[in-house]
Amino acid sequence: MTSEFSGANAAAFFEFMINPPPETYARWLPGEHHEFHIVKHSKAPPIGDLIFFDQHISKKHRLTFYAVTIIADKTNHVLYQMRKFGINLPGYLDLQFQDTTEGLLLTETIRIGFNGIGKIFDPILRLFFNKSFFIAMNGHHKREWENLAEILREDN
Repeated sequence: MTSEFSGANAAAFFEFMINPPPETYARWLPGEHHEFHIVKHSKAPPIGDLIFFDQHISKKHRLTFYAVTIIADKTNHVLYQMRKFGINLPGYLDLQFQDTTEGLLLTETIRIGFNGIGKIFDPILRLFFNKSFFIAMNGHHKREWENLAEILREDN
């Protein structure tokens, strides 16, 4: 999903997603966003930082997971990989930020599934990450990114 936000900029979005200030995060989507913080800093932060996410994306869907930051290309790209029990899972949140003459172009991609032989397990993943989940996620993302753009404009 790609969205454009006037008056926003890549640096502010990148910095927020790498290390969100708790007071700003609390204003992001109250009642939907519960937690998003660094659980453990790596030796080369932000690459390798362990992040915790907890949010409702709809009344029926809650997304709670740990992730490790595997790409942090200042100020353009953040890639998180889901992790459970210390094992990297085949789930990715990929955020790309690009400044434009009008503001910010944000491209967000969620990838869930295995490569190679592991693809045989993908039907099991689709039981949880189904069409209903992605419809709810798209609606949530429209609300959250618009709101974050407004919050970051107010704070600057």
